[in-house]
Amino acid sequence: MSSPKNYSYAVRALIMAIAAINISYAEQSNNSLELEEVIVTAQKKTESLQDAPISLIAFGSEKLEQLGISDVGDIQGAVPNLSTAPHPSNRNSLTAFIRGVGNADLQITKDPAVGVYLDGVYLGRSAGLTADIADVQAIEVLRGPQGTLYGRNTTGGAISIRSAQADEEFSLKQKFSKGNRGYWRTLTQVNLPITDTVMVRAAFSRSAEDGWVENIGTGKDFGEQQKQALRLAVRWLVSDTLTLDYAFDQSEINGGQLAYQLTHITNPNGAGLAPFSRNTRQSALSVNNLEKSSDDVSGHSLTASWFISDDLTIKSITAYRDLDEFAYQDYSASAHHFSGGAFPSMVASGAEILDTRTDKVQDQISQEIQFLGTLYGKIDYVAGLYYFKEKGREDQLASLNLLALGGFPEIAEEYNEVDASAESLAAFSQFEYTPDLLEQRLHLTLGMRYTNDKREASKYDNLFNNLNGTTVNGEQSSSKFTPSITVAYDLSDDINAYAKIATAYRAGGFNTRGTESRFASGFDPEELLAYEIGSKAELFNRRVRLNLAAFLYEYTDLQVDQSDPVNIIATDTFNAGEAEMSGAEIDLTAVLSRDLLLNASYGYLDANYESFIQYGQEVSNSKNVPSAPQHSYNISLDYARTVSFGELNAALNYSWEDEYYFSSQGVARKDDVGLLGATLGVRNIAMGDGELSVQLWGKNLENKNYAAHEIDWAASGFVTTIFGEPRSFGLDVTLSF
Repeated sequence: MSSPKNYSYAVRALIMAIAAINISYAEQSNNSLELEEVIVTAQKKTESLQDAPISLIAFGSEKLEQLGISDVGDIQGAVPNLSTAPHPSNRNSLTAFIRGVGNADLQITKDPAVGVYLDGVYLGRSAGLTADIADVQAIEVLRGPQGTLYGRNTTGGAISIRSAQADEEFSLKQKFSKGNRGYWRTLTQVNLPITDTVMVRAAFSRSAEDGWVENIGTGKDFGEQQKQALRLAVRWLVSDTLTLDYAFDQSEINGGQLAYQLTHITNPNGAGLAPFSRNTRQSALSVNNLEKSSDDVSGHSLTASWFISDDLTIKSITAYRDLDEFAYQDYSASAHHFSGGAFPSMVASGAEILDTRTDKVQDQISQEIQFLGTLYGKIDYVAGLYYFKEKGREDQLASLNLLALGGFPEIAEEYNEVDASAESLAAFSQFEYTPDLLEQRLHLTLGMRYTNDKREASKYDNLFNNLNGTTVNGEQSSSKFTPSITVAYDLSDDINAYAKIATAYRAGGFNTRGTESRFASGFDPEELLAYEIGSKAELFNRRVRLNLAAFLYEYTDLQVDQSDPVNIIATDTFNAGEAEMSGAEIDLTAVLSRDLLLNASYGYLDANYESFIQYGQEVSNSKNVPSAPQHSYNISLDYARTVSFGELNAALNYSWEDEYYFSSQGVARKDDVGLLGATLGVRNIAMGDGELSVQLWGKNLENKNYAAHEIDWAASGFVTTIFGEPRSFGLDVTLSF
């Protein structure tokens, strides 16, 4: 459970910070210190963060660099009520939950509940989300269902990534990073105006690290990886009213998977593995042969913006993306290491418990047309059409060596091939009306979306060495109207409040790890009804920004995964549940003095199953909503002062997350953890025509021992754990022209 002492420290820190605001305000009342306006695009238009009636956290490029965020997985600690974890079979893929809504398994036949968007393009698969993003301008995290303006299954929320666009000014930036455990990274960004109307921007990054668990066995080290990312953007100002933006991005990751080690024995069936169990992070483990895993993700997009008049803009976003993934995971590192490698000769694949080899390919096309404008000077609107289509294939070979060691070598393997396709078509609109009454302080917003989804899949499953090979097919289709309504009121020029009701749904699909008898029938869509109230305020002459939100969810036909009682790697997905989530978020930004900035965010979540039917039985009282920490918060202090040779800067960051379970069943969980990070450096040192910046950084400075992911192997009687990254530190050197 969470320590009251930690909450006491956090509350004291906030009280002291607010007191410091008042003292500093009294001392410097003649100074016009104000927070910079934060511009977001969460509602498909450019507006102030304070005007968007959404619980939203946005990070600009400078803050992302300060926090060391280079991929989606890095943002978790900075966003309360957002929880991410590496996928069990591939660390390069992330499972994401917002406010307790998400899904723990990632498959070609089911969609994530948290949508990730790159420059307005939906990323259909979560594979490769830990890849570097070479040229990020901003990341916005939208907490809560986004069933109107965002295109695919965003019952949990959305993560929107905006890349830097080519512009009219020449610039060149070169960054070098070096850290412990063999970490290095190089990033090059250049912006080049070719003519008055054609501009090109390019970025390229490469990095490598050794990981934090040495593999004494053969093959890659655990967590060792090499990354590279490329982005090319071209902007053509065709005329005063038409702009074309083309972008190509490509990311690669290669390396070894993270190490699962035995940490707990849960029942007598696992007693034989007790000598190999350790409940703290090991610096060295081993497997027989840790094969290289890889992800290659790329995409093209073309955005056309046609400014017809001051009251109408038409935007077209056309995109194609593809991915190619191979993932190898051996779940036997502890058994192999602490047994001295005694077991491999007894099993075919050389892994004592289980190993999996997964190949995945996917490609997608999407087309979105948006109409943005104003009607009669009182109604701002966004409307459009959206089309998405994907095809994919996923093959997996799983060696069930725990069964082989139990004396059943003839049933030690399962191989399946899955082919899948999905198609979605939607029409959407959102109208914001500001009537003349009440001094135009009232704003009424109506959102509407109609979506039609279709998914087809076939699965060949060869279970237990050809004793049960068969092919099954399935088809799912659904449609849904998802309206939303928001009432907002400007209490003053700097304070507003809002109330909203929103709906969202996630299409049905199939479970590739399911039994043949249930694969073909698949599972149906799930639906979410959300109520939210909030306020956004800028206080003390805009030196303090305080945003609040409270929410209540009614979650029905919940898609839940349930382990097969016979096959330890098989799960079936059922519309087995109803859940209720409630909670709140507080986001505070304050100028404490001319040199000191405070950011503090807090999230509270109460998530419970109202119903959970497991193989015909009501078991909600024994189930936990996964990835739903009750309390989470982040506090950071940023210091910057101009000195004779540049700008001295420092930052201290602390993030806390309560315990939560990784699955609805079993004991696998992440305990309370608080992580401390810091940076110290000097920016803008004059170097001829350029500027030099140097920054020291450290993460998990207290070297906390915590679980990044766990698996409860149920009847097999044990738990395996991936531990999070230990203390890391390094140096960034950046030269800009």
